[in-house]
Amino acid sequence: MIKNIIFDIGNVLAHFRWKDYINGRFQKEVRQKIVDATVHGPYWDEVDRGALPMEEIVQMCAALVPGYEKEVETFFADRKELVMEYDYSAALIRSLKAAGYHVYLLSNYAGDLFDYARRHFEFIPLADGGVISYEIHKVKPEPEIYEELLRRYNLVPEECVFIDDLVRNLQGAEKFGIHTILFTSKEEALIRLKELGVEPIQALIFDVDGTLWDTTKAAAKIWGDVASKYPEIKDSITAEKLKNLYGLPLEEIAKKLFVSVTEQTAIRVMEECVRVQCPILEKGVASLIGDVAGALKKLREKYRIFIVSNCRSGYIESMLTAHGLWELVDDFTCPGDTGLLKADNIRLICERNHLPLSKAVYIGDTLPDEEAAHKAGVPFVFAQYGFGNCKNPDYRIGDIMELVRLF
Repeated sequence: MIKNIIFDIGNVLAHFRWKDYINGRFQKEVRQKIVDATVHGPYWDEVDRGALPMEEIVQMCAALVPGYEKEVETFFADRKELVMEYDYSAALIRSLKAAGYHVYLLSNYAGDLFDYARRHFEFIPLADGGVISYEIHKVKPEPEIYEELLRRYNLVPEECVFIDDLVRNLQGAEKFGIHTILFTSKEEALIRLKELGVEPIQALIFDVDGTLWDTTKAAAKIWGDVASKYPEIKDSITAEKLKNLYGLPLEEIAKKLFVSVTEQTAIRVMEECVRVQCPILEKGVASLIGDVAGALKKLREKYRIFIVSNCRSGYIESMLTAHGLWELVDDFTCPGDTGLLKADNIRLICERNHLPLSKAVYIGDTLPDEEAAHKAGVPFVFAQYGFGNCKNPDYRIGDIMELVRLF
């Protein structure tokens, strides 16, 4: 079983764009000399090894092309622009980590450039660790760099797969029993990972209230009309009150909302409220939060979409009908359908859709959502634009469209 994904950086997670870099700085007749003295020269490994002062390496490279010393110095002066992060890298790592894998970096990289990358590349702090050549003055495919990674993180080689764009570096890893993938594209790498049993997350499970839909204003009116039929109820019902209660089981909402009556009466009135509201809500009197339809359409290109909410039967259906979302959702459930609360319903939706819990994440906006997700054993994404607060979410989004980029 593969537990650890090890990535090279250059031309795997970030573009080593030396051709563009050189073409943009030097005249055509000079370019090949610069290439021969630097990226294809005999001292390029020393840049990444980090054992010699950079000034000395620049002089060694310049000596290879007499008369072009100034050009070589210019090449090295702006080297931070040699590498640019791929737009998929952070999302790929988050998706693998959300699926339960550990991610490490193993790269030939100069110290000053890596310091820059650490500050500017989104994917680097997401990794669980790594070994970069300048740290130990060893470069791939020298055996010491692989040994250091295995030793430092106590990794079992057979539980690791290493992804690199150079065959010689993969051969160095294979000598230790590490599985390898030659990187040609992200899509091909994902296919090869799947052959080894490695898959990123496959499904997103959504809460409803405060995450996809805001019914508080409409519900306050509907529930208030129902409650007005009961003279013994003295409690006011407002959208703000409901925002502080949504996410709880319906019985808990009833007891906290209708405090002027017995729990039995509160629950009985609440049952009537939710029964009355669905036919009204499906007419479109409540609003989605953000571009839900657009986000779900994009997300469905890669993920299965499920909904699990603490509500009665008919409520989720009302949202899907009101906003034409039926075709964007694969399955849904709630306590009204199963008699189970959120954590068990998360497990249930995965089980009946033949989805391992390790391949799903839950998106919600309240602390009960977070607690249910972690109790079910899935990572939690906090929709911080919603109704509540959370303590220790695995991820945060400020808008539903951020999910498209997050994973």
